[in-house]
Order: sequence, then structure tokens, then C-alpha cells
Amino acid sequence: MLNVMKGLTDLEFERLYSTEEACIKALMVARREVGMACPSCGHDRNYLCGRRVGCTRCNRRWSVTAGTVMSGTKLPLTIWFRAMHIMTSTKQGVSAIELGRRLGVSYPTAWYLAKRLRRAMTEREARYLLGGSGPDGAPVVVEADDVYLGGERNQGSGPGGKTRMIAATERYEGGRMGHVAMRTVVGFTSRAVRAFADTCLMPAVRVHTDGLKAFLAFGTPARSHVVTVSGSKRPSRQRTAPFHGLNTAIANLSTALKATHKAIAPQHTSDYLGAFCWTTNRRHNMFGMIPAACRAVATSSILTRRRAYAEIPVLLG
Repeated sequence: MLNVMKGLTDLEFERLYSTEEACIKALMVARREVGMACPSCGHDRNYLCGRRVGCTRCNRRWSVTAGTVMSGTKLPLTIWFRAMHIMTSTKQGVSAIELGRRLGVSYPTAWYLAKRLRRAMTEREARYLLGGSGPDGAPVVVEADDVYLGGERNQGSGPGGKTRMIAATERYEGGRMGHVAMRTVVGFTSRAVRAFADTCLMPAVRVHTDGLKAFLAFGTPARSHVVTVSGSKRPSRQRTAPFHGLNTAIANLSTALKATHKAIAPQHTSDYLGAFCWTTNRRHNMFGMIPAACRAVATSSILTRRRAYAEIPVLLG
């Protein structure tokens, strides 16, 4: 618990990232780690000149933010890094209004900035597949469940007006929760379940679900599927109980969204889920959130303002 509570304090953040030079250096470290080839000749050796990067072979220069979600930004990197700190140091999340107030920028600027950072986290987290080995090399069990998210404008009784999603978590021996993955789906069908498994799970993994018929699609010759039906409606609070970690992750997501955003638009749901999973999966290294966010930015793709507003919902299946 103490490791989870330890994080980057505001004073420590200001000491490390209060200047533009420090932020540029941190971003350059992350970009060089993942490889940053020259856009003209493809050479991988470069030098830093202010806020621009230069190729040591052809002397082509480009912005340190080029090719990432930060591409084309006119904001100082200190603003970006403060946004990273604010968004990753709280469990509840932060609204665009509150982010803009704390950064001293307008609401549209804060919304677009937060959208781009969430997109970087989502793209980074999409590369991880659940079901690898645990810290001690023991096999990991994956638990999955169906979730109805949102529904502020509920269309009568039942799931009308809600967003359907599949959530899954790794469970280590002793009940400790590992990585989390969440994806929105068209519906709880076999096709959507197979798409989720192909996108989020290792080929050979043991999957535990409830009695939903569509979840039978998790089973393959390589992937085993176990149905666990709980006898009581209220989930057990014991750590070793089935779906304890999964129910905790779903409850944390629901609390974060309802307490901060009240309701989110369907076309942006995937990025909110991706950012939630990204921060949850790095909860044991709170002090390293800023370097991790820099790595997410370094491996991200460009997101223009027009594309961000015109996006359609991303649904599996």
C-alpha cells in the first residue's frame, strides 16, 4: 500500500520539470529510446538545437514534437508536462474545465490537450496483451465480464442509452490484480468477444467469465475458458474471491467517470477507457508516471483538432 501511495509530489515535479529545457530533454530521452529517424534520409543519429532536432548526416531539422500527438502545438512543453502530472496523479481524473483553470488556458485548448494525451495513452496501452506470466513466472488467469457504461439519458428501463464494453483483468496467485484491458463493443455477441480476445489477450491463456452465452467464444483449442457463476448477487469482498480484482477495476472506472465527467460522448469513450487502463496499469510506479507519459507521447500518432471532433465511436465486433 505504501508503494501505491508514493508518487511525484507537486514540489518534486516543479523541481524536475519547471523549465522548457528540462521538458525538452525528458521528451528527447523518450523519443530516442523508441527510435527517431530523420524524415529525409532515415539516419538515426541526431542532435538537439533548442526545440528542434537535427540530423547528423543531412542536417535536416524538425520539431521535437513532430509526428506525435503534440505535433503542431504552440503551447510551451511546460504546460504539456503539467497536464501530464495533473492527469496521472489523481485517481478520479480531471475535467477539461478544471484542467484549463489549473493550466491557465481556455476550455477548448484544455479539452484538445487532454484528448491528445488520452489518445497517446490509449495507443500505448493497446500494445499490451493480457495473459503473460506473473512476476514469479507463474501462469496468469484472466477474468472478463460485460459492462454497461454511462446511460445518463437512459431510454426507459434496461440498458438503453448505455455503452456496452468488455472488461478484463489479470489475476495473480493470491488474488492480486495485474493489468487491465477495456474495450467498447457493438453488442455482447460471439463476434465481439472473439474480436476482444484477438485484440487484448494472449493466444494461450485461461479465461474465467460468468455465464453469459457469448463468452463461450473465448474458448479455442489454445485458449481455455472456465465459467464461474456466483451464487450471490453481491460480489465477495475477499481478495481471493472470483472477479474481485475485475469488480474493483470496474467500480473505480465508474466512480472516476461519474464523479468527474458525469457523462462522456460515445466517440470519445475509447480514449477515456484507454487512459484509465494506462494509469491503472502503472499504479505501482507513480513516481515514474511522467517518463511513462513521455514514452506514450513518443510512440503516438498525430491527432488533428478536426479529426478529434469528427471521430466516430470505436466499437469491436
